[in-house]
Amino acid sequence: MTTTTAVRDATPHRRAVSAARRRLQRYLLRTAIWFWACWALLVLSVPVIVNRYGGVADGLTYDAAGSPARWPAFAVGIILTAALLRTHLAAGGSRRSLVEGIARGAVVGGLVFGVLTVALGLVEQQVYTALERPYQGAGGFPLDTVSGVAATVVAQTLVIVTYVLVGTAVHGGYRRSGPVRGTLAVVPLLVPAALADLASRSGVFAIPLRDSPVDSAAGVVVSLVGALLAAALAAVVAHLVLRDATVRPA
Repeated sequence: MTTTTAVRDATPHRRAVSAARRRLQRYLLRTAIWFWACWALLVLSVPVIVNRYGGVADGLTYDAAGSPARWPAFAVGIILTAALLRTHLAAGGSRRSLVEGIARGAVVGGLVFGVLTVALGLVEQQVYTALERPYQGAGGFPLDTVSGVAATVVAQTLVIVTYVLVGTAVHGGYRRSGPVRGTLAVVPLLVPAALADLASRSGVFAIPLRDSPVDSAAGVVVSLVGALLAAALAAVVAHLVLRDATVRPA
């Protein structure tokens, strides 16, 4: 194949990737706005209300709930894959370009989620300080250092990417296997999500590790590499599942 032919063949792929990326990114960012506005109101009001009525709150409001931002991202992966798969293929795209576009869009949206996770943690800490209450922090990395902030942003970005792609795989599993076997397949398809949680020390799968924060440079590197591998595994699984997914004609 000549270079010119390769370029011509690559152009439709790039266009299909870009179209999927824009759709996923747009919906994920909208989800981020609504989720974080509502969750910030909840997280910041809880300690004030508890303190007002004589209770004792010690932080971890967001983390104690299992860092729930990942679940809206998971839902976006399911919904957007359901909405895009047939039309994406009909427009000349491939399953590979769909997964690639979803992954790229999730990186941008995930970065916003990561930054807002840090912002929420820092603001929450100030609220507890103002109330003269102890604050235990949130997530697996301390937010009192630049490296901890950066590690949290990167880790949470990769977590969101993983959960979006797991959502894509779950939808593909239902299309491929039907309602009964598709439901049974949800558990193994969640493996990348569990690995992302464990690597980032956040989320419901990492609750047993909540009291073991990452406090060394080597630990940070291992955690981030683990989160990256979880995201890569989620992309591979999503592609493999969608490859055999049944698409009904319009």
